Amino acid sequence: MSDKVAIILLNWNNYKDTAECLLSLSHLDDQNFSVFLVDNHSNDHSFEQIKADYDHNKYGNIEFFFIQSRKNLGFAGGNNIAVQKAYDLGYPYFWLLNNDTVVLRNSLTYLLKEIKMHPEVGIAGSKIYYYGTNKIWFAGGEINTYTGKTKHRGIGEMDHGQYDEKRMVDYITGCSLFFRRDVVDTIGFMKERYFLYYEEAEWNLRAGNYGWKILYVPQSQIYHKVSASSGGENNQAPYVAFYEIRNAYWMIKDTQRSKIKRTLSFHHKYCKALRKLIQIYLFNQDNKSVRIKYIIKGLLYR
Repeated sequence: MSDKVAIILLNWNNYKDTAECLLSLSHLDDQNFSVFLVDNHSNDHSFEQIKADYDHNKYGNIEFFFIQSRKNLGFAGGNNIAVQKAYDLGYPYFWLLNNDTVVLRNSLTYLLKEIKMHPEVGIAGSKIYYYGTNKIWFAGGEINTYTGKTKHRGIGEMDHGQYDEKRMVDYITGCSLFFRRDVVDTIGFMKERYFLYYEEAEWNLRAGNYGWKILYVPQSQIYHKVSASSGGENNQAPYVAFYEIRNAYWMIKDTQRSKIKRTLSFHHKYCKALRKLIQIYLFNQDNKSVRIKYIIKGLLYR
């Protein structure tokens, strides 16, 4: 299998973005990869459209593995199906990509080069821009293990080269998450009970706890249509608040032994909930009562 990469995409009711992502993959300089496309129980025939495109050679000579789930397994569950299949087939490297991304031609080349050069690095990730702009969305991730708060370095900044140096970081976003097979051997898969949000951050922390280094690779660059599946950053779907509040606390509880950190992160849930409540009125979000219900539900989970 040598250096062959398993590129893993989840599709859920989003033919247009998935098709554009696949088309960009067909133009990668390094074509030594296969695409594992998981449909997370779509009901809009997008999966069938993508398969029809494949039959008509829309995506060039890419080798595909199509996987259709009978229910929506969330981010972790959907990706885990494909990681398991690729792992069983002997793939040495894995690249998880959001389906609403567009990759630049050399993005895979740089990720593979860096992870091969540094055997201590288990996970690597790209510099990510807001779609169609020079504005940074992600230049490496930081995690406050006292509160559970995660931060994208450089978010919202125009790129003037200020994040052009490789560096070790706390985590790599699941939007473009490249890792070697040995990491799976060491820590297993992402936790499916998270369903949505923070599962990749928890997985990164777990890898770090076992000694793996996590590398930000700015030469690898992609574009991201931010939150296309959940309504956009300032008007997210109501259920998002539940997962963000609950899972930030779970992440710390699952990875940190310190009682102080666990206690502080528990109390930080209430700060996060308050911010969510303020956002409802600050941005005049719709479905206010439903949003408040999800915020309260997130607080009640331990």
